[in-house]
Amino acid sequence: MVMENRQIPTSTPVPGVIKCLVEGCNLVANKAFLLLCPVLLDLFLLFGPKLRVESFSRPVFDSFINQLMKSAANAPSRQIELIKDVLSQALSTVNLFGFLQTYPVGVSVIFASAGNSTPLGTAPEIQVTSALLIIALVALFIILGVVLGTVYFSITGAAAKDNGKFSWKVFGSQLLNTILFYIALIILIAIIAVPISCLMTLIFMTVPLLYQLMLILIVMIGCWIMIPLFYIPHGIFMKNLDFPNAIKESFKMASWSSPITIRFILLSLIFSFGLDMIWTIPAQSSWLILFSIFGHAFITTALIASSFILYRELDKWQKENRSFLEWRKANLRFKQIFKKEPETHD
Repeated sequence: MVMENRQIPTSTPVPGVIKCLVEGCNLVANKAFLLLCPVLLDLFLLFGPKLRVESFSRPVFDSFINQLMKSAANAPSRQIELIKDVLSQALSTVNLFGFLQTYPVGVSVIFASAGNSTPLGTAPEIQVTSALLIIALVALFIILGVVLGTVYFSITGAAAKDNGKFSWKVFGSQLLNTILFYIALIILIAIIAVPISCLMTLIFMTVPLLYQLMLILIVMIGCWIMIPLFYIPHGIFMKNLDFPNAIKESFKMASWSSPITIRFILLSLIFSFGLDMIWTIPAQSSWLILFSIFGHAFITTALIASSFILYRELDKWQKENRSFLEWRKANLRFKQIFKKEPETHD
């Protein structure tokens, strides 16, 4: 019988999330042109005309609320009134130009839905009263938003590369793969959202107290699903991969880097949503709102650049420590990943 000792392969330190965030902030500070897309779009949404749909949607909205109040007779009336007030306020601030903001590949803004007041006075308002025109405008603005977002991500991704440069030659390929990504994402959301929305409506009408718990559970499941898909745009914009290979690369990277990815996503959400509360403090009619626009653009772009930097460093680490990852994958089957003693085999 021969005893074979197999040593654990050595590995270099895994890239740090905080280091990537700091590097992303420094990158944007040194390349301020990366802020042009979010700043210019926010300025247009603030000072430009507003395309409203309140006149067209108000009768439909009132009918929906009346039907909801009849159906949810067991629900607390205060909760129904709160929902009515929130939806009514949201309806009055809908601006069709806000669909120029797209997710996840797109330009993030703070004035996608806003009032008419500006530091220069009241912005013009246009009521769109045709359903076909509303659908056409929404489709047009979403397409333009995807194109604008692709330019924004392509420039930011090129800046995060080592000696990377923006190229119109690869932009067409990136745009095509981004559109395929959106189509796949819409199909996935439709498959998941339709049954979940029906279930949530039924729960809200029958057991309102359970509604909040189910909502939290759905958000947690959504975050869990998002992790393997997180690096798809990074593969498209950093390595110029086509959509199928970007999916494979994202799943492959997320399979071993999920703890790092989760930490990065959580910190990004904390910074983004936490600072958004600060950006919305100044009134729309105050010139201080310009500080909010530039601050929001800087933080958002820095977080996107940081995610590209994290992807770049994780890809380097993966190539440099391939033997360690192969050992780790093999030992997962036997639950011996973190054993300090070497394995022995007969």
